[in-house]
Amino acid sequence: MAPLIYFDIVGAYGTMNSAVEVELATPILVPKPDGTTEVRFISSGRIRCIQNAAINLRNGLDDALKMLEQPQATNTVVAAAGSKLN
Repeated sequence: MAPLIYFDIVGAYGTMNSAVEVELATPILVPKPDGTTEVRFISSGRIRCIQNAAINLRNGLDDALKMLEQPQATNTVVAAAGSKLN
């Protein structure tokens, strides 16, 4: 059981000690005393990985985005070669 990470923006990114670092963020609504709300962003996840893993993630995201551009009748999930979905 892996956690589901929802995010709206990449809040920050960089590298440290040869590792890729990406901070994911999502908006929250903060009520103010005058009855209005303020939108703030909080960290919803962090990605830390080696270069090859970052390339694999980028390629997977690119492939998923290409799938959105094609009209499809059903949602499709593709497992990486050698992987098994339960």
